[in-house]
Amino acid sequence: MADENMKIDRIPRGSNPPYLRLAEAFELTKNIYEQAGSVASYNHMSQLTGNSTSSSSFVRKLASLRWYGLATDQEKTVTLTEIGNAIAAPQTPEAASEAKKRAFLNVEVFARVYDRHKGKLLPADEFLGNIIEQDCKIPRDLSPVWVIAFKEGAKAADLFLERADGKTQILDSPILTTHVQSRPHIPVSWESGPPKEPVSPSLPPPQEGSVTVPISASGHYSKIEVSGGRYAEFRIPDRITARDAQKIKKALVGYESLLESMVSDDDDGGPSKNGTQGQ
Repeated sequence: MADENMKIDRIPRGSNPPYLRLAEAFELTKNIYEQAGSVASYNHMSQLTGNSTSSSSFVRKLASLRWYGLATDQEKTVTLTEIGNAIAAPQTPEAASEAKKRAFLNVEVFARVYDRHKGKLLPADEFLGNIIEQDCKIPRDLSPVWVIAFKEGAKAADLFLERADGKTQILDSPILTTHVQSRPHIPVSWESGPPKEPVSPSLPPPQEGSVTVPISASGHYSKIEVSGGRYAEFRIPDRITARDAQKIKKALVGYESLLESMVSDDDDGGPSKNGTQGQ
């Protein structure tokens, strides 16, 4: 037992990953917004977390929210930050994606590994663990849990691309999430009856080839039909700057090589790379 205590004492403070996984922290953040309107007392947080305010789990969950930059914690009150509100009630899909990435990068270990490998393939767990140990000074016996935390965090932040060849690529920019599940906070009571469900604008029915649909509120949306009844989608917001345009052009150039790497031979009965017809 004494040896065990000595081992714990030698572990540098902050060597463990956040108690809450990033996806769990996002979910708790949304619950705070929906149930408490961005500001929750400790008593309310106890109900949302399912832990008593004096428990270690409660303390660790609040610490996770602070670590990710999702909330502040002062005078027994938890308040969502700008990042937290952008995730719980985003004003645009772009804002939600950027906020998720910022929350992920608030953890220094995640940020260091990400900066080294963004745009590249995800290393095998063995090498990823070595990087975490050597570059981030994480004790060897804790590196496996950091490997898991990094991979789950990057996935929750939409920074992973699962390629057709079975490999995973770490993206420089998050995959844009166009469908937002969370809703703005609704008071318990209202004078004029329950609010009506908003009517979502409908898009034209899918057509073969490329379909570009102008959307006055959010720019242009392109939907390109591919094999298997699937679609590749691309959205450009309106009122972009010249710098924005250059960034988008640069990203599109990068997608050319990405598309080439995702092509698999004879997957749809069309011509394969050797010019023969797929079976």
